[in-house]
Formats: sequence, structure tokens, C-alpha cells
Amino acid sequence: MRKLLHRMSKMCDEAYFIIRSSLILTCMMLACCLLALLIAGKFTANTYELHRFAKELFTLPQAILIIAAIASAVIEDYSTRD
Repeated sequence: MRKLLHRMSKMCDEAYFIIRSSLILTCMMLACCLLALLIAGKFTANTYELHRFAKELFTLPQAILIIAAIASAVIEDYSTRD
């Protein structure tokens, strides 16, 4: 993990910003998912929408991270091409 963080810090500023921002957004979404589940309590007909919202907050970070990884790789490739 330490090597990964060290390699990430050597990226160009734009690519590093994308990765860092996506990680922060992912952590925030997962924290909100946990908070929504704690507020909702047990699964009933009244809390169905809140549980569904928490499920979406749980699955969306995967898409954000894959898009951020691809975008930062493309930006890093174009910036090191010169």
C-alpha cells in the first residue's frame, strides 16, 4: 500500500487530483450509506425507499472509481508523452 501511495504522488497534478477526489467522494458516499442504514433501521415497507437509497450509495462508488482510474491513466499518458 505504501508503494502504491508513493507512486500515486508522482503522478501529474491533474491525474492525482482526479484519483484523490474520487477516493474522497467514494468514502463520503459509503459513509452516507452507513448513516442511511443506521437511520432506516430494520427493513419494512416504510423504510424501503431509504434502504434502496443506501443500496445505490453502496454500488455507485464502484463506477466512480473505475471511471476515475481510466481518466487518470489517460491524462497521465498524455502528459508524459511530451
